[in-house]
This record gives sequence, C-alpha cells and structure tokens, in this order.
Amino acid sequence: MSKLQSVTSLAALVAASIPIASGANAQVLAADEPSIEYGDVVPDDEVTDDSDLRAELEAMREREAAAQQRIADLEQRLEQLERIAGIVGANRLNAEEQAAMRGQGFGTNVMAPIYRGNQIELSRGPQNFISNVLQDEEDAQSGGESGTRRDPAPSQSVEDITDERQGYFGQRFSFEAGVNYAHFDDARINLSGFLALDAIFLGLISVDEQSSDIITTDFTGRFAPNDRLQFDANVPAVYRSSVFQSGGAGGDATGLADARVDEFGIGDVSVGASYRLLRETVGRPDIVLNARVKAPTGKDPFGIELVEVAGTEGNLEVPASLSTGSGVWAASVGASVLKTLDPLIVFGNLTYFHNFPSSFDDIDELPGLQPGDVDIGNAIQLGAGFAFALNEKSSMSTSFTLRYGDESRLRFDGEEYSDVIGSGSTVGLLNLGATFAISQTASLLANVGVGLTTDAPDMTVSLRVPFRF
Repeated sequence: MSKLQSVTSLAALVAASIPIASGANAQVLAADEPSIEYGDVVPDDEVTDDSDLRAELEAMREREAAAQQRIADLEQRLEQLERIAGIVGANRLNAEEQAAMRGQGFGTNVMAPIYRGNQIELSRGPQNFISNVLQDEEDAQSGGESGTRRDPAPSQSVEDITDERQGYFGQRFSFEAGVNYAHFDDARINLSGFLALDAIFLGLISVDEQSSDIITTDFTGRFAPNDRLQFDANVPAVYRSSVFQSGGAGGDATGLADARVDEFGIGDVSVGASYRLLRETVGRPDIVLNARVKAPTGKDPFGIELVEVAGTEGNLEVPASLSTGSGVWAASVGASVLKTLDPLIVFGNLTYFHNFPSSFDDIDELPGLQPGDVDIGNAIQLGAGFAFALNEKSSMSTSFTLRYGDESRLRFDGEEYSDVIGSGSTVGLLNLGATFAISQTASLLANVGVGLTTDAPDMTVSLRVPFRF
C-alpha cells in the first residue's frame, strides 16, 4: 500500500472521531450512494504514532467547552442587566416606587455596570444598589419573591432634605430640638426742636443705636399616622437682649449713654398639620399642603411703658421689658413643592399668614391704661431654592425667602382704626444650609441666613437635630 493511501485512511479515521457541533444538522449518506472502500492501514516508517493529533483534538474540545461556558456567563449577566434596567421582566414602577428612587442617580444617562464577582453594581446608582445573582437564585428556589427588580434605598442625605422641606411622612413618631440665633442692628437720628430760616435747626440732636439678639430654643413633636398625613406641635423658649445707645445725651455732643434690657420666657406655641397631596414621580413633583395655628402664649409687645435712662435728659428712653410673642392668635395655610432633577433637588413654598385682631387693656407706651384693639396685619411669604447631595450622608442647600407684611392698625376705645406709619415690612433672607447624617435615626441641620432688606435681621444661624423613631 502506498504512502498516499495510508495518510488518506488516517485522515478518515480522525474525521470520524470529531463530534458534530451542537445544533448542526447531521448529514447522512444515502444508502444508494456508492461506498468507497479503503485498504487496511499499515503504518510505515513515516506514520507510526497519532498521539500528537489526539492531544490537539482534546485541547480543541477543552477550548470549545470553555467558550460555551463563557457564552452562558455573558448571557446570564446580560439578562441580569436587562432586568435591572427594566427592559425585560419588569413592570412599570408605581408612584411610591418612583418616589423612592429620587436622588439615587437613576436619570436619563446610561448607567455603566461594574462586575464584582457574582455581583453587579451600577456606577451611577447608590452604593447599596447591588443585585446579587446568588441571592436571586436562592429566593426563586425558596418560592419567595423573585429578585428581578430591587428598589434602591434612598440615601440619608436625600431623605433629610425631603423631610426638612416637605415633612416627616412615613416616620410614625419624630422629635426635633433646635436653636436659632438672630441679630439686628438699627440706627436712627432723633431731632427735637425747630428749623429757623429754613437752614438752622434749633433743638436737641441725638443719634440712637439699637442692637438686639434673639435666641429661640424650640422643641417639636411630630406624629404621622400614615405616609400622607402629619401632625406636629412646637413649643419655643425665647431669650431677648437689646442694647440701646444714644449719642449727644444731656445736650453734650460727645456724651454717650446706653442701657440693656433682657427678657426670657415662653414664646407662642403652635400646632400644625400637613397633607401630601401628590407623591413625586418621574413626571411630577411632590406637593404638600400645610396649615398651622399659633396661640398667643408669649408676652405681647403692647402697653409696655418706656423708661427714661438717667442722665440723658430725655434723649434716651428704653422699654421696661421686651416681648416674647406677637400677642394675637394667628393662622397660616400654604403649599410646598419639591422635585428631584438629578443630581439637584429643587423646592419652593408659598404661605399666607393671617393675624386675628385682638383687644388689650393697654395698647400705648404712655403711663396708665389705654385699652383698645390691635390689628397687626397679614403677611404672605414665598421661597425657593435647591439642594445638592454631596454623598450618602451630607448635602448643601441654597434658598431665598421673601415676606411681605401689611401695616399694623390701632384703635383706641371709642375711636376708628388708624395705621401705624412705617409698620409695614419687607423681609428678604438668603439662606445657606447643610445637612449631616449623625446616625440612621438622627441628623444635624445647619443654616446661615443673611438679611437683604432693612427689615430683615442682619444675620441668622440655626442648628436643628431631628430624631426619627
């Protein structure tokens, strides 16, 4: 037998030993086709061992098995990503699920997956939004809920922003302790005399300055029977300190006189209710309606007599005491709106304040009782701002608040109402805030405000610590 016949026979033997690939259609020779007969293969000196060919064949089989396993792994990961993205096997998110996803990085941008062993993590999602393949398989085998979609847990910084602006819905009980500091400076020139020849002033001239500091410590308790309704009560304690200073005291141009008046007491206690009208979804904001009633539990500012400071010859008169409340019943209604525009959270509010007219035994600072009625006027307040979550536990915010107040009116018994000139107000504040998560149940809220109008405080600083149970 020739060498050509030997090689041909060996090639036929190798081809017969290779398995047909999965899924391929086997071709069978028809019975009527002529068969080719080969003679017996007799190894010669050049073809004596097929071990190399068998080793190569085994290596090819191993590579094929590895490739099939790789394909299966990739298909499994692709299916997992499709379930996470909501492409396959996911239903449309309801309003509650959409609200839970706000501030979590689930926007219109594509989220790149990160593979960590048997876990898939989304780089733009929260760190704890991880779909565990093994856990999903265990849930399916145990008959539990399928792990095709898991709701991301909102970061605590986003929760703090939402709770601060909208209310602590979903937290059955919560308590908050806070302290607020406000500083006022005011200066004015007092002229007591007359103008001669339209150019010369004859009389007393004094420059009065007033510096006031107000520290309010308040405690708020909240009760939320469900995730749409909330009730709260606020009890403040107020400390006020005012320093009055006058230049030109006693007719001396260089003379200075000052006096300090302090007061401490309970402020006006208030109760309120909030109702979540609409939950935030992808296409609409979170809308909350709120109402509040304030009782005149603090010391009112009416009928406080003025006391002359000794040695000033009437140039400087200071109040005998200071008020810690408004002295009238008041109510307010408003609405607040919040929307997540990842990575920003924008918010706004509008509130109307109504102060009810009240009667007092004394409404004038002159000695003696002078009864009458007081209408301190109504006010409207609007605000807007935005917040930015820096990480899972902290955030920063900027907001602007503007409040317009009507002029006050007084009416002595038997007389008509008369306006108090200059009592109208326009208060504008620019606020810079920050939130820090102390623990899972407590946070620190800090805010600094800068007055932008003459009626606004020069500066405000507040620290609040809400506790959730």
